[in-house]
Amino acid sequence: MPAPPHILFLSTRNACRSRMAAAWVTHLSAGAVRVSAAGTRPEPVAPLAVRAMQEAGVTLAESPPCGLEAIDLDTVTHLITVCDEVARDCPPVALTARHSHWGVSDPAAIAREFPHLVSNGMRAVRDNLRDRVTLLLRELGVPAVGMHKPGPAAKETD
Repeated sequence: MPAPPHILFLSTRNACRSRMAAAWVTHLSAGAVRVSAAGTRPEPVAPLAVRAMQEAGVTLAESPPCGLEAIDLDTVTHLITVCDEVARDCPPVALTARHSHWGVSDPAAIAREFPHLVSNGMRAVRDNLRDRVTLLLRELGVPAVGMHKPGPAAKETD
C-alpha cells in the first residue's frame, strides 16, 4: 500500500491561511492525508482564524508557529503556496513535490482595509479554502467526509 500523500501548505506568516487549509484537510479527509502547514516567517495563529474555523465545526490548534525547518521536506508530495508573497519568493523546497499556488486573499489585508468586515473576511477565506481542499481531495481520490456547511454568518461584531 503506498504512503498517503503529504501536503504542505506554505505561507509567509503561518498565522491564518496555511493553518486553515491544513485543518480542512485533516477534517475533511478524516486524517487519511498527511498534512503540514509552515511559514517562511512564522507567527502565532490568528485568534480570528481559530474562531472562524470553530464556527464551521473545525478545530484549528493553537500550536506554536512552524517554519520550514520543522517539516520533513523529503516526504512532501504536494506543496501548495497560499499567499502571493511566498509563491513569488518561495525557497527551493520539496523539489520532487507537485507545486500549486492558491491565490487566497490575505485576511490581515482585509482587516487593514475594511476593519469592520474582518470577521466576514475571515469566513470568506475559510470557505474558499474549504472548497479548494474539497477539490484537492477529489483529485487525490480521497473521499471528503465530515462536510459541514456553516450556517448564516454571525452578526458582525468586530
